[in-house]
Amino acid sequence: MRSILLFLLSAIGASLALTGAANAKYSLCNKTSYALSAAIGYVDGDRLATRGWWRLRPGQCKVVLTEPTNPGRYFVYAEAVLGHKGPLRSWSGDTPLCVENNGFFNLRNQEVCRDEPTRQRGFFDVEVTPAAGGNWQTDFAEAANYTVYSAEVAGVQRLLNDLGLAKVRIDGSLGRETQRLLASYRKEKSIGEGPVIDDATIDAMIEEANARESKLGLFFCNKADQAVWSALAEPKGENQYESRGWWKLEPGDCAKVIKGGLSLNHYYVYGVIEDQRGERRLAGGDKSFCINAVRFAASTETTCADQELEEAIFKKVDIGGSTSATYDFTADAFVAPPSEAPAQQ
Repeated sequence: MRSILLFLLSAIGASLALTGAANAKYSLCNKTSYALSAAIGYVDGDRLATRGWWRLRPGQCKVVLTEPTNPGRYFVYAEAVLGHKGPLRSWSGDTPLCVENNGFFNLRNQEVCRDEPTRQRGFFDVEVTPAAGGNWQTDFAEAANYTVYSAEVAGVQRLLNDLGLAKVRIDGSLGRETQRLLASYRKEKSIGEGPVIDDATIDAMIEEANARESKLGLFFCNKADQAVWSALAEPKGENQYESRGWWKLEPGDCAKVIKGGLSLNHYYVYGVIEDQRGERRLAGGDKSFCINAVRFAASTETTCADQELEEAIFKKVDIGGSTSATYDFTADAFVAPPSEAPAQQ
C-alpha cells in the first residue's frame, strides 16, 4: 500500500496548482435513492489525507472541503447506510485509502490502516479541471438518473420499503400511495401533518431503519486477549460456498460480517491469532475453504490452487433459523502454535 500512496502523492503533487479562489469549495451531491455515508481523499501539504463520514440524505448536496479546490486528482467514496435492505451498496473505485469505521475522521497518515483491511475503502478518482475555477461537485448517481428532487422522493420510497411499511415502487414520483404512506408515518411519529418531505422526516426514517438493522445479521466478537484475524464462508447456491475475509478484531471488538436478517441455517468461520510463538488457528474445523494473505473473496466453483489461494479448515456454526447470531472467538478455542504442538508418538 505504501508504494501506491507514494506514487499517488507524486502524481497528484505534480498536477496541482493553487487557484487562489476565495470561495473555492468541493461539494458532494447525493442523487440516489439511498442515504449515504461519504468520504473524500485529497492532498494536504505533503500527505494524502482522507476525511469523512458525511451523512447525505437522498437528494442532499453538502460542501465537504472549504479549502481551495485545486486542479488535479481527488478521491471520493460513498456507501449506503446499513439500514437499507439488501447487500451493502457502494460508489467506489480501485484506490485503497484509510477510513475510520465509525464517527467523523480526518486522517493524514495512510499507513495507519496498512494492516487493517476493514479500515480501507476503494475510492474512485476525480480529475478537477482548471476550468472549474476552484469549485467542484461530484454527484453520486443511479441508473434511474434522478434529479435532486426526485432522488429525495425515491429515498423516502426506499425507506418506506426498508421499514416494512409497504411495498412501494421506487420511481421518484410522489404519487398518491407514496403520499398516503408518508402522511401516515409522519402522523404516527408525531413529526407533522400531511405528505411533507423534510429533513426531520427523512432523518427519523433513516434512524429507525438503522436501529432495525443493528439487531439483525451475523456478528464476530473477540473475547480473546489478542487480536484475531477472522474470515467467513457462507452457502451460495447448491453445494457452493464463498469464503471472504479478513476482519481484524482487537480484544473486545465486534464486527458485523453479514447484514440483514439471516436466512441460512449454517455458516463456517475461521480465525487466526498471530503472536511471537507463531500462528494459532481456530480449532474444531471440519471443512476446507480458500483464503489469502490479504483481503479476499473466493468461490468453491474452482479449486484454491486454480485461484492461486491457500486452503484453511473452517468451523461450522449452526444458526438454527435465527435472524441474528454472534460468534465469540475465545482464547481457548485456538490451537497451540506448531512449535508448541505435542509431538506425535
